[in-house]
Amino acid sequence: MPDTPAPSYGSSRERGAKLSHAQIERAALDILSTGTRPSVESLRKRLGRGSPATILHSLRRFWRDLGARAQGHPAALARLPTEIADLADAIWQRSLTLAAQAARHEDNAARERLAQIRLENELRAQSFGSREKEYESAAREREQALAASREHLLSTLRMLESDRLCLRAKEARIADLEAQIEAYRRQLATIVGQRVARNRAVANHKRARTVRMKPTGKSKRRITDKTRPRMKRRAGR
Repeated sequence: MPDTPAPSYGSSRERGAKLSHAQIERAALDILSTGTRPSVESLRKRLGRGSPATILHSLRRFWRDLGARAQGHPAALARLPTEIADLADAIWQRSLTLAAQAARHEDNAARERLAQIRLENELRAQSFGSREKEYESAAREREQALAASREHLLSTLRMLESDRLCLRAKEARIADLEAQIEAYRRQLATIVGQRVARNRAVANHKRARTVRMKPTGKSKRRITDKTRPRMKRRAGR
């Protein structure tokens, strides 16, 4: 068998169909209708294939035609029939309108969401401020109550200490008075004892003297005999 030539490098690989400018332009319009600027990466992701160079070339042409169409330049539609150009222009204008509406809608939704977030933040800030004030007021009240309780406790302790000292002084005074009373009682007992002993001695002395001075029968006669002349003399005088 004759030797068959080996296939050249890369000739055996299957190559996909090359992307057309119309496909790239359609994909760009679809991306633009969502309110997003089409790029090489977004177009490749949407189409699923295509070389960056081809997509970049078609994208530049797309923007150039878009600018010419926006300015009303007829050269961009010169290569197409009038019906197709009008249809394409109507589709394009509709796409731009939908894209603008979507952008405005998204912008309004974003603004509304931002305004809602700002309002929520303001309400939260007011709530936090009110709670902070309440916490500060409660803390001040607790500090004042604690200071008042501490002062009352110190005052009570001072009063208790004063009462304790007063009580000790009174107890000492009572003990001193009791000692004085006991001393006075002893002195009184001594004086009373002395008075009683003296009175007894005086009574005994008087009793003894009375006994010695009491006359007998003979002595009474003698005294009478002796005293009679004197009495007669006195009577004669």
